[in-house]
Amino acid sequence: MTAWLKDYVTDLSIAPEGRLRMDCPACGKKNTFSVSDTGGERLWFCFHADCGVRGRTGFRIRKDTAVHPLLRTKVLETNKNSSIPFELPDTFVALSREPRAESYVKKANAYDAYLAGRVDIRYDFRMNRVVYLIKDGRQVVDAAGRSLDNIKPKWWRYGKSGNPFVCGTSRVGIVLEDCASACSVSSFLSGIALLGTNLQDSHLPYLRKYDRLLVALDKDATKKGLQLVRRLQAIRPTGLVVLNKDVKDMTDDERKRTFERYIP
Repeated sequence: MTAWLKDYVTDLSIAPEGRLRMDCPACGKKNTFSVSDTGGERLWFCFHADCGVRGRTGFRIRKDTAVHPLLRTKVLETNKNSSIPFELPDTFVALSREPRAESYVKKANAYDAYLAGRVDIRYDFRMNRVVYLIKDGRQVVDAAGRSLDNIKPKWWRYGKSGNPFVCGTSRVGIVLEDCASACSVSSFLSGIALLGTNLQDSHLPYLRKYDRLLVALDKDATKKGLQLVRRLQAIRPTGLVVLNKDVKDMTDDERKRTFERYIP
């Protein structure tokens, strides 16, 4: 990071929690430079493959800061009550752009699903999260980000769709806690991540699509798993899989041995 670039970003006029998209001051490429304000800190990144400059300022922004009318940029305001379709933030970039993010996905046994095209995974450089895109059919309706810094919350929901994360095309669905676990079983069954242990009413229409359901929460949540089984049995035949190791931490052979009797 060069000092002049930090000073340049610091001097930009940006609305609180706003974003600017503009020509990159480092490489000069058109509309590739993104600057975001989050909690009084500014983060920037150039999307051009030959540039990729990034950094953060730590600069505190006044509440009354306004967008300068002469800036030739596009400002995206955060609107938590908006009902417009989910749009991918400018801060989502290719997974390969951040080695730590790619390493996490490999360690969590989600990389094979990523390479096979069963899941779309990005990196959010603003929040430093591995981002799993949530789809309804082919349409992206939401996203879930896993922190790489162990900052709470561990998982961050970007939208308000209420959809579960699904990976796989099998008619047998495994209800799991997190996206990585769902990806790890997707080569032979459909992984369905609740992003926690709570079953929401909004999940039920998607779970009805399966011929059979299994509940396989992490090993410390067996009692909660039993509660989910009782509720899901009202809509589909549902069984409980008691684990002695979290699904994403198993080897491929361990996962297949655990679930092989349920594979159609």
